[in-house]
Amino acid sequence: MNTTTIDRIKALKAGADSFASFHDHYSEKYAVDSHCDKKGYGFNRDDRFAAFKLTISFDSWAGYYGNSGCSSILSVSDQDIAKKAFIEALNVNQKLIFATMAKLMTVEAESLTAKAKNEIAALQALVAEFDTPDPVAA
Repeated sequence: MNTTTIDRIKALKAGADSFASFHDHYSEKYAVDSHCDKKGYGFNRDDRFAAFKLTISFDSWAGYYGNSGCSSILSVSDQDIAKKAFIEALNVNQKLIFATMAKLMTVEAESLTAKAKNEIAALQALVAEFDTPDPVAA
């Protein structure tokens, strides 16, 4: 039986909980612990401890009727400067980003509830079939 939706809800809820509680957990457990002398967090700070990695691009384009081509709207001449500023912006806004991620994951998990209930009903129907005596075997 397919429990894809239920598995997705569990993953979304776990992710949402992790992101929503990260900063408080860090502040309460690690920031105040003087015995913990190696601590930190942030985007692109030390990839040996990466919780997740991704590649991000910002894409912008425009094309006009009668011409099948498109061209970029935004052009960045120095990728390193843009990357550094973007990482800094992510770190400045990290709490808001994590809170937003947690909210989006929670909303998606909640939106999957009806589908999960259908999966559960299908599983229960399957189990009920096994509880019903087989008239051929009797």
